[in-house]
Amino acid sequence: MSNIHEEALEYVYTQVLDHLMEHMSQALRASMQLLIQRLMVAAGGVDCLGQFQLLVIHGADRDSALLLSTLRAAQLTIAQRAPQTFRLKVLVASLPAASEAVLDYHERCFSTLFLQDDPRVELLMIQGQHLVPFSRRPQTQHADWIPTRDALLLFGHLNGGAPEALLGSRLHLQMASACSQVLSDAQGVLALITLLPPRQRYRYLAWCRRCLRLADEPGLHPLSLDIAYLIRALAWLHDVVATPSQAALAPTDSSDGASLQVIAVGDLLDQKPADLELERLLKAPLVAAECLPPLAVCFEVDALTQLRQLRERIVQRRVKGANVRLGLKPRTEQAADEMAQARLMQMLELTEKQLICLLHAPFAGHGAGLVSFIECYHPGMLVAMPYLHRALLGKTCPDGVLHWLVEASGLSLVQLRAVYGRQVGQPARRMLEYLARRDMALCLLRSADELTTTDQECLPGSAICMYNQ
Repeated sequence: MSNIHEEALEYVYTQVLDHLMEHMSQALRASMQLLIQRLMVAAGGVDCLGQFQLLVIHGADRDSALLLSTLRAAQLTIAQRAPQTFRLKVLVASLPAASEAVLDYHERCFSTLFLQDDPRVELLMIQGQHLVPFSRRPQTQHADWIPTRDALLLFGHLNGGAPEALLGSRLHLQMASACSQVLSDAQGVLALITLLPPRQRYRYLAWCRRCLRLADEPGLHPLSLDIAYLIRALAWLHDVVATPSQAALAPTDSSDGASLQVIAVGDLLDQKPADLELERLLKAPLVAAECLPPLAVCFEVDALTQLRQLRERIVQRRVKGANVRLGLKPRTEQAADEMAQARLMQMLELTEKQLICLLHAPFAGHGAGLVSFIECYHPGMLVAMPYLHRALLGKTCPDGVLHWLVEASGLSLVQLRAVYGRQVGQPARRMLEYLARRDMALCLLRSADELTTTDQECLPGSAICMYNQ
């Protein structure tokens, strides 16, 4: 029975390969052959291919689809010619959390390439702080998201709650943490394959080294060229930023886990119009590569759009007063925005009250923005202002005030008091300030003071206006 099953699988693999080759242009098929040669050299020869693992960070864009489908074709082609072929580890990247549309896309893509039932392929996704097998309907538990939600809230409250800072370069540390888990679980030779051009890779490497210099911890080596070490060090920095009031053990030069090399294939897989047939095969609404800057395809730009729209309504409400109802959009557009924001709050495990509080960031700097926040959204709490400050200072106050603070912010009293008193030591403070200055594409934001002005000037729904700097 097992032989029959293996023969059936081989037949399916042959059909998938034939289908892929039919939809590839002649230039892409030639590039795939060159890719196979490059992978054989990196693995150390044909005999070592069976122990060779490729890590692919997969986003919902054209380049990611092109890379994954070409790698799949190369994997199946080698399997027909050699006793063994390389293994694939596909990490679905969609931070801070994948939406239903993104999960639907990945499900269709993986089914078309017949990846889910192939033992040579491992599909992974990030769920909170953990790396779990990919699933269209992941079994999420509220406890899994509490550390991620708390890290998001702390970061936002400490840095003004601006959307670009909130979903900025901090997410790259979370991605490094996920890659560090892959390294810890993998054995043998592991290679990260990427389409990023050299300029972007060097830019990312410079950002990594800058982060390590800011950490200023013994045992960290900013000039290290060991990619595996850099990833583990960034994962440590992710823990520092997630819990800035606590100390974390610095990484060591450990040999545990797999080594890592980087294989750049951007010169081989330069997408051409003739390769649109391959996109149609995947049956997915792919984002055009030119619409997003490099490295931003791993993150949910739609989440940023919704945060910007909510931030703009908050600014308008401040200007027009708390009693003015803003109904400037057609009813259908308002309904669509409300549904999108409901999905965002579900993704981030936040209530609307907590999300609005986050974008105001009223507790930072000894409650500098607390009065305006209370006047605008919670006027009934104005009489309790002295008690709010007492509670944030750690002094005795009514239990109702303590309960309101926790419910409105989503943070514990210990975390709120740390935000209020700016009780963040080094290196966390330097890291928080540095990460808040760069967006999801690692582009430098103008200044912390101009973030609020930018939010007022940008049109709602302008998901990529922040990149045009």
